[in-house]
Amino acid sequence: MRKLIVVIAAVTVGVGLLAAIAYSTAAGQDALFRRAVTTVLSRVPEPFDGLRVVICGSASPLGNDPHRAQTCIAVLTPEHFFLFDVGARSPLRIAQARLPLHRLQSVFLTHFHSDHIAGLPDVNLNSWVQGRKTSLEVYGATGIHTVVDGFNRAYQLDRQYRIAHHGSDLLPPAAGPMQAVEFTPGEIAWQDELLTVTSISVDHAPVSPAVGYRVDYRDRSVVISGDTTVTETLFTAATGVDLLLHDALSRPLLDPMIAVATELNMPVMARIMSDVIDYHADTHSIEARAAEAGVAQLAYYHLVPVPANALAEKIFARGLAPDTILVRDLHTFDLPPHSTELWVSEP
Repeated sequence: MRKLIVVIAAVTVGVGLLAAIAYSTAAGQDALFRRAVTTVLSRVPEPFDGLRVVICGSASPLGNDPHRAQTCIAVLTPEHFFLFDVGARSPLRIAQARLPLHRLQSVFLTHFHSDHIAGLPDVNLNSWVQGRKTSLEVYGATGIHTVVDGFNRAYQLDRQYRIAHHGSDLLPPAAGPMQAVEFTPGEIAWQDELLTVTSISVDHAPVSPAVGYRVDYRDRSVVISGDTTVTETLFTAATGVDLLLHDALSRPLLDPMIAVATELNMPVMARIMSDVIDYHADTHSIEARAAEAGVAQLAYYHLVPVPANALAEKIFARGLAPDTILVRDLHTFDLPPHSTELWVSEP
């Protein structure tokens, strides 16, 4: 046993010395870096034969947590790849999730607040340079042309530079600008033989129009609320849904923040935090309506305010049912077709 311990110690020291030498020499550094690059570039998520939902942004603008991007939900099937809202920092989460941007088909916007659209030009650019050959369609209600046309114009010179540098064979010029597609809230926004995206009118006044979406695919379904109060049209559309991702505001977190801002003579901040209460859904008003609608799994996203640590998350979850999920960035929900199973992968 004593000899075995000596051998193990010697091997450990030897391996450590070799690693130190490799780390300290150009040849060793190059070999280690090449291995790391190979690992990163070859890391692709396992394909899933069903409906997959990835949280690429769970935050609202109220609060600051570098571990959370602003609102973005990815919905993938073997045949489809859609994004629902594209907030700031969400392109980073999309990259971290290794999502197949080259086959991104469409983006669906719930409304045009900056925290839902700021990442749109980056997503368009990234999917174009990664191999998308057709124009990215961006769906929304009235106002969508203003948003898309503005981003297209702002990035016009950028596209010209990249085409001149890399060539039109690699970057087809017609695929660079986005294409706006307008619909009327309540209509089917997109459909093929396997999947349907239905728009839902919601209440985010004074923001209007504002919509949520229901996605149906091979007997599985998810509803994405967008920003809204508790709205009857949304829960009617969510009847029997497998997964409901709902905007959520926590009064136990927000009320003390308003009180402290008032005490510290910060009237603008106190006013802004008070104003958000009337156009987001209170966490405790959602669960009962979800249960009445027969929602199988309720999950909260676009968290107001953003819970930046474990204590804040506990307060946000206070009084909620144990099976209600507060999502984090890179949470993944897998829904096998023609089933009632739902598999949740935490980040």
